Amino acid sequence: MSSPQPRKRGLTYGRLLTVMGAAIALAVILAAVRAVIIADHLSFAEIDFERLVAASYDRTELTRAELEKYRGASGKIQGTVIYVKTSEGHYAKLAVEFGYQFWNPTLQFVIYQGGVFDRQGRRIGEPIYNKYMLLVQRFDIDAGRTVERGASPEGVDLAFVERTVADQSLIAVNGAAFALPKPEELRRR
Repeated sequence: MSSPQPRKRGLTYGRLLTVMGAAIALAVILAAVRAVIIADHLSFAEIDFERLVAASYDRTELTRAELEKYRGASGKIQGTVIYVKTSEGHYAKLAVEFGYQFWNPTLQFVIYQGGVFDRQGRRIGEPIYNKYMLLVQRFDIDAGRTVERGASPEGVDLAFVERTVADQSLIAVNGAAFALPKPEELRRR
């Protein structure tokens, strides 16, 4: 009579496959649930000119705390969505936040994506993608660049104020103004 083989303890190949299969199944379920939850949220491309024109541009300063409060409000857009009426009277939509580049530990202002429309609703300029700005730089949204990269100081729309290490603000200059849409305004009507 042979003695029974002792049961192997620890992680065997079969157990590893079972755990990996369960993890993949859980990830698929979570992705499906998230897709259902954010199905009525707008993507950045769906924020149209009519929404920009209808917004109330009554702000000239947005604090870092306000921007962080609304970060991810759409669920489909990285950062916080803001609308800007530029110093030249154009309308812009931006997805922004205060953050860091992996290789640079200095706090910066990031525009993940943006688009500018003229007064008739036609897109102008190139789309804005992944612009990182030091808080000493000023940005002209219409030109899509900082003063340090050739924008005219008279066309600047954004500047920054840093009161303390934890208190920064985005400031509208030269007659520009902001609108900060609420999460419900970033959903399909």
